[in-house]
Amino acid sequence: MPDLRPNPTLCLEYRADQPIHYAFLEQAGRCPGATAILARHTTCNYAQLAQISQGIAACLLEQSASGADRVVIVASRGAGLVYAMLGCLRAGLAFTVADAAYPPARIGQIIRTLTPAVVLRCGEASVDTDGPLVITVPETTAEALQAFPCHCVALPSVSPEQPAYITFTSGSTGEPKGIVTHHAPLVHFIDWHVRQHGFTQADTFSLLSGLGHDPVYRDVFTPLSIGATLACPAQSTLTDPARLAGWIHQHGVSVIHLTPPLGKLIETGAHLNGQLLDQLRYLFWGGDALSPALYQHIRAIAPNAVNVNFYGTTETPQAMAFHTLDPDSDGARVPLGKGIANAQLLVVDSTNQLVSAGETGEILIRSPYLSQGYWGDPALTEAKFIANPFTGAAGDRCYRTGDLGTYLADGSASFLGRGDSQVKIRGHRIELAEIENAMTRHPLIGQCVVVANRDSASPRLVAYCVGQKPIPADDLRQALTRQLPDYMVPALFVFLDALPLTPNGKVDKRALPAPFDDSAHPPLSPLAEKLSSAWARILQVPRLDARLSFVELGGDSLSFVQASRVLEELIGHLPQRWETLPVCQLAELSAPPKGALRSMEMPVFVRMLAIILIVVGHLSEFDHWLIVGETSVLFLVSGISLARFQLKAIDERGDARTLLRSLAAIVVPTLLYTALIQLVFDRLHWQSLLLVSNWFPANEVSLFNYWYIEVLVQMIVIIGIVLSIRRVRRVVLADPFRCLIIATCALVALDVLLNRFVFDASALLNRVPQHFLAVMVLGMAVHHADTTARK
Repeated sequence: MPDLRPNPTLCLEYRADQPIHYAFLEQAGRCPGATAILARHTTCNYAQLAQISQGIAACLLEQSASGADRVVIVASRGAGLVYAMLGCLRAGLAFTVADAAYPPARIGQIIRTLTPAVVLRCGEASVDTDGPLVITVPETTAEALQAFPCHCVALPSVSPEQPAYITFTSGSTGEPKGIVTHHAPLVHFIDWHVRQHGFTQADTFSLLSGLGHDPVYRDVFTPLSIGATLACPAQSTLTDPARLAGWIHQHGVSVIHLTPPLGKLIETGAHLNGQLLDQLRYLFWGGDALSPALYQHIRAIAPNAVNVNFYGTTETPQAMAFHTLDPDSDGARVPLGKGIANAQLLVVDSTNQLVSAGETGEILIRSPYLSQGYWGDPALTEAKFIANPFTGAAGDRCYRTGDLGTYLADGSASFLGRGDSQVKIRGHRIELAEIENAMTRHPLIGQCVVVANRDSASPRLVAYCVGQKPIPADDLRQALTRQLPDYMVPALFVFLDALPLTPNGKVDKRALPAPFDDSAHPPLSPLAEKLSSAWARILQVPRLDARLSFVELGGDSLSFVQASRVLEELIGHLPQRWETLPVCQLAELSAPPKGALRSMEMPVFVRMLAIILIVVGHLSEFDHWLIVGETSVLFLVSGISLARFQLKAIDERGDARTLLRSLAAIVVPTLLYTALIQLVFDRLHWQSLLLVSNWFPANEVSLFNYWYIEVLVQMIVIIGIVLSIRRVRRVVLADPFRCLIIATCALVALDVLLNRFVFDASALLNRVPQHFLAVMVLGMAVHHADTTARK
């Protein structure tokens, strides 16, 4: 039988002929008007992106002339991140991305480690630093072009051997460690990626990866290297399954790099929306093990997508191995696959010999396209980046992953677990020692050991502490949140008198007690049993401890959405900070049974109210009331429809232009019909053709005019103008119900004041927009009455 394992002495080719951004500049010259970035608040073409990045590069060179050759980019998900990345590369400066969602202490650690000359602050991200100069990079194309006018200055020639970016990961010393990568590895990966999978300029890629992590570079630079489009969602979209699936469908996304938890989010959203994501061509999985079950679920909602499993580490940039999944496979474990071009997975035993199929060994990654090493830590670099044990040749390097694996019969590698203290939580590689160090900084904690508890589908972190006295879990969690990203904060805290030790004095992790004594479960009420069973299904565990809160049970962003829906359905409302309350306590907060009216669904209630108001409107005693009458009810329903079908699109597109299509759909047929009727039975009246006849006395306009439609169009124009103001739009979309209720009250008061002191509309039978605008905005608020209290 032939040996299909990789040949570790084979010569691997190395080519480094251009830096990362050169392919983008070629596309900017070839297709300047093509869309490069499609973000929530802006759209940017290739020519504009080239101009902005050149302006940023020139600005950086001015500020960094006598300083460091490094830049820290503090960014949230948006176009500003891409502007900043390209600007740094074109200036020949290495950059690191610090996610604006990180705690300020974490961002401060990165800045202190790198001592950059400049920090680029993208959009509304906050930076608290007294050291380097902070330059703001706007998110919108127009503002960025204004902030960074194109300077006709010669930018430096950039070598592909120069450091391009520094990516920080969790460090065993308690400080995040920076991994320095030059241009050549990413250029090599993108070249292979495009050739292997046949991407074209017609593809739309998504920016869904974690901003401070290695995959974000392939998200950004693969599409920009081929003239394709990079679509960037709002950060809030990533935590809402239905919005995320809808966003993918609306923007025609065809290529996604994703982790299994994100894939589960998309799959859930597609089912909620009843959507098929049949425009998806490729799904590239990484960051954690892809289960056969999730693969089958994804196939059901993305039937045309090819699924590819990637394997790599930050030290081996992007992916160094891949496996294309077979739809007809038997559902066994998904393998890591084989190396990409000029890369090999070497699974070796303790004597550095290749293991046979079925035997376990450590996975080494051999390639000339590895990272350069760890920032400021030559000893760790030497320990992890070793000479190829099969050749010993200078420059022939392997990276020791610490992952355990084996070979399959076809020569593919399969992952078997970790051989050290690193764990994967929600796709993030974590050193448990960094969490332990952060814990022991607390003045009341003397010792701490953190383990990954694997009693659920997703591992959760449990911290065992020895201290002067037990500390409330909420207090510990808040203290850690100020130092660590949320995925590194333990779900459970267990206080012990002493940590169990082995005979040689090391912590005996196998002797650590279970987080809770499962034998002492108190009896649960029927409602608590229902809630426990529902949450157990969501968290994919056989049973759960009702004494624990959602946070302590290890819930993530996907399960948060599902669990909150189940909770509101069972107890009738969502208590404040419900995620921190034990399951059994939540069951005791059940609202009293609702009466028939309170339990009525909002659409049914609105229809009932509409009928009552129309009937009452025909009684002359009430015909002067604002919200009484058939037209007022129609405006109320129009407001509900506007909020339901337009606000979501405005939020996702980042502008109010979507209202133009709605206006055209109303205005065009109205004008045609009005003109026809007036030509046949009367004469053309310019007021009607401009849809302003409602502002003239009845004796001056045609009998054939449709004032209701005119007022509706005028109100949509007013709402569109207001929502076109970016700051106003952000405030409204952040809390639509509250803002719309406040606006309704303000508009009622404005109508009264205008009628009394400025213009009495009674001569026009009150057929003016200011008289009905409050009713329409109230209808928009009705749509957002999504809780019992609001209804």
